Amino acid sequence: MIGLDQIKQRIRHILRLGGSPHELAKSFAVGVFVAFTPFIGLHTVMALTLAWALRLNKAVALTGTFVNNPWTIIFVYVAPTWGTVMAMRSMGIDVPVLNYEMLSAQFAETLTQYKLWEIAFWRSILSEFQPYVHAFLVGTTIAGVAAAFASYFIAYSWITIYRKEKARLHSMSRTRHD
Repeated sequence: MIGLDQIKQRIRHILRLGGSPHELAKSFAVGVFVAFTPFIGLHTVMALTLAWALRLNKAVALTGTFVNNPWTIIFVYVAPTWGTVMAMRSMGIDVPVLNYEMLSAQFAETLTQYKLWEIAFWRSILSEFQPYVHAFLVGTTIAGVAAAFASYFIAYSWITIYRKEKARLHSMSRTRHD
């Protein structure tokens, strides 16, 4: 598991990379979008493949996937799914109310019956959570697009501000030495 210090190091590394702020921000945004996809275990491959196909910075795209981590997974997956379930219900689509306690109990029960890597585990999970699959896919996709757009502008701003400040400090130090 990647720690907070490692994430901070990677962000500092991104700020120091060459390349245009636009390219670096796009790379980060692609990684953030991938982080919201439900394909846990494939995020690295997906981010690297998209970065390669779009000719973006692979390391920066990979860093963007760290938005989804053990501290944020509830916000990345549960909140968008819950929001989509509520939206579907308000449109008259018959989806059961998302009950966290019940779903947690079902998940825990499935874990006692099967191992995470067994096909039977995933069949059981899909069966139990089937009413929420569409809400999960739609919700995380919408949230992923929104987070990617937001992260693009945040990353672009940070990189631009960092570079301007670095240039300002560099010119100040040159002025003092002259």
